[in-house]
Amino acid sequence: MIDQAQRSLIAAVPTSRDPGVPLREALDSFLQELTVAEAAMPTWHDERVAHEWTKCSAGIAEARAAAERLMDLNIELTFEQLNAQIGDVLYPLEAFVDAERGLRG
Repeated sequence: MIDQAQRSLIAAVPTSRDPGVPLREALDSFLQELTVAEAAMPTWHDERVAHEWTKCSAGIAEARAAAERLMDLNIELTFEQLNAQIGDVLYPLEAFVDAERGLRG
């Protein structure tokens, strides 16, 4: 679910062959996907993974807040600025990568 959310936001980044989806649309989709992921969080809440779960839950909250700040900017961004802003939004979700690595190990 987190991967899908990330792909929704990354779709706003233009490429040489694709202008990308409008940032507002990508952010709306991202936030919807985060809501789905957040709704699924209780299904894996267990004392054995409490630390990882807490970090992931906080990551969702941080990513949502960053996405909402980006949406509120309402300014035209250069390619580099857009990439940096998207990176800032997605960074807190790295908690899921860390949790997966830890749980598999």
